[in-house]
Amino acid sequence: MVRDAFAPPAAFVAYVESRLPLLLREVRRYVPDERIADQAARDLLASVAIRWPWYARLPGATRKDPAKAADKVLRRGFADVVKEYADPQREIRLSLADSDPQEDLRPVPLPDEPPRRSRLTGSLSPADEAQFIWERSAQTVRRRTVIVGGLALMGLILAVSRPRPDDSPADQSPESPSPESSTVPSGIDILLPLAELSRLPVRSSPLPAEIDFEKASVSLPKGRRARGVFSATEESAVLLLDDGRLYAIPDLRVRPDNPGVMSPDGRYIAFRDARQMLYDVSTGVIQILDKVTTVSPPIWLDHQHLLYSAVGGSQVVRADGQLTDLLQAVDLSDVVAPQGYTDPMTGDPILRSTELLAIGRPLTAPARVRRYTANKTEPIDVSLQGELVPWVGLWRGLGFSLATGPNPADRGRLVRRCQTPGHVPAQFGEVISGTAAVRAATGAVLRVLVETMKTEADRVEPVGWLDASTVLISANGDRATVIVAWGIESGKLELVTVVNRNVRLALADLSHLTAR
Repeated sequence: MVRDAFAPPAAFVAYVESRLPLLLREVRRYVPDERIADQAARDLLASVAIRWPWYARLPGATRKDPAKAADKVLRRGFADVVKEYADPQREIRLSLADSDPQEDLRPVPLPDEPPRRSRLTGSLSPADEAQFIWERSAQTVRRRTVIVGGLALMGLILAVSRPRPDDSPADQSPESPSPESSTVPSGIDILLPLAELSRLPVRSSPLPAEIDFEKASVSLPKGRRARGVFSATEESAVLLLDDGRLYAIPDLRVRPDNPGVMSPDGRYIAFRDARQMLYDVSTGVIQILDKVTTVSPPIWLDHQHLLYSAVGGSQVVRADGQLTDLLQAVDLSDVVAPQGYTDPMTGDPILRSTELLAIGRPLTAPARVRRYTANKTEPIDVSLQGELVPWVGLWRGLGFSLATGPNPADRGRLVRRCQTPGHVPAQFGEVISGTAAVRAATGAVLRVLVETMKTEADRVEPVGWLDASTVLISANGDRATVIVAWGIESGKLELVTVVNRNVRLALADLSHLTAR
């Protein structure tokens, strides 16, 4: 995603990849139920994830080697996690060595029951495991924030509850409904359970109503462009080409790390194996970008230019691997992927760089839209406006912008996932996250789509714009992925496609095809 500031850093992904198998082994020695054991191991790593952003700010050895500090957190928490299940006569210890003399030691199964096996084992890649754990930590932080915010709100109520003059403006921010209420606040839309999403009326789009991995051909034609790439664990990624057919990519390494890694015209897919690479859909050739050293995935500025994170800013890289401009002070983790541009990029590439900055960065700052008129100049910030601003918390994941006119000062419309402290009526379930649509020029929050516990999705994220009033949202379940169209003017949800796998995906800029 752009490695957004609230998605797992590459170092944390590597840490999860090295530590999770060891933690699973160690916890299972004491906990007979593998389901509980595997969840406990992930909870331990979530406690590390909460602290991880601070390691980079601490002086000395911790900053240079955050894994060592993280290991201390694991050791402190391990005994508390397993002591309820451990034999009191047996010493509790955590070994993080790759091989251990007690490796074959297994717990006694539950009485009169076969061992309970976990369905989580091996079902996610290290990157997805890290994302899942990072999300869990973010939910913990959000709950703590809500608690602290509630205490602060109590003080604020005491301060402002004294009588006001008649001409004093009242607070127009929407209030969370009471548990007995059945009314959703105006401008807030609910993402339905996955089963209900799959039964919505179908919206016509460049994507088919169904994407069936079993129908993918292994004979990938030359000279075509892609409309999307879909990647399931332990299977070849599948391309939807502009001929409307599905094709399996022969190289298993080609997988989308975020929804923004496909070029707008559908020719290239950026991915990372040992190095950053480009897969050319039209030829099947893989090119190594040997001048790019970052581990974070990029976004595309146009058909031929990518933007990677770099020291001191963000680096523009041509599709042939050549480095061009360094956008100073532009943090790729906050940049939304630009869509809707019909012409190639000319002039200063920073004109296609729009950032969504989080509330509290710095501490007293509001959430805001940032743009630059030229590289190396002071930014122009526009604070978010409107009654829905209280529903927007910390930004998460990759966002997308859509150009709605030729004026470079008007960056069109923006959409990005966020944490949200808001609540909806009890029958819809606890709110997990939100997706906010924003008008860039004014900062107006147009609508917010909220995911709840009843959505029952593993991952919800925007994956691009269909047109100026429609955002594409993907929601993943255990066995399928649903893509829906969310109308940011009406709040209407329509089905776009159902993929018969739990996939990560990236799409071309479909707003071009829709406009034709």
